[in-house]
Amino acid sequence: MQDRSLHKEWFKLIAGGDETAFRNLFDTYWEHLYSVALMLTKSEALAEDIVQEIFLKIWNKREELPEVEKPDSYLFIIARNHIYNVLKQQQREEQYNKHIIDWFEGARENPESELLFKESSELLNKAVANLSTQQRAVYQLAREQGLSYNEVAAQLNISPNTVKNHLTIALKYIREYLRHHASPTVMIIALLETMK
Repeated sequence: MQDRSLHKEWFKLIAGGDETAFRNLFDTYWEHLYSVALMLTKSEALAEDIVQEIFLKIWNKREELPEVEKPDSYLFIIARNHIYNVLKQQQREEQYNKHIIDWFEGARENPESELLFKESSELLNKAVANLSTQQRAVYQLAREQGLSYNEVAAQLNISPNTVKNHLTIALKYIREYLRHHASPTVMIIALLETMK
């Protein structure tokens, strides 16, 4: 890693909107921040998102950068706080999702609920069928088969970033499709299916 004075110089340049200095900072710290985020989240996709969000925060707060005496410490604190907040949010969501899933799993035992599950599954399949060929392939490999971005990328011979973009677009389309074609209960069941 380069010396701190160079990083301070980058901070001053970034504060003035210098994108080259920002790219240098990104290239220098990305791997380290990604490794920490991956170790804590155990998710490649989430770790990538976290690192991008950290750098976005730095860019959005760039006017503060000239005052920073220790760039390494500053980056560490921003990263630590962001990762902590993401993990807290993830824990809340997991608890909520588990509660909802448990409720629906219990509801499967009666015939009326079984019809709702069947309807949600059919609607989800229709939404997926409307995706482009590439988006559908990415969705099926990532969400139905549970492959990582890198595994999907290797199978489809595309970059992990392209996988992420296709999946984001696919999920957005599915949510919109369900919003327009499903009752609230059916929509929740179907959306839970997309989170597996």
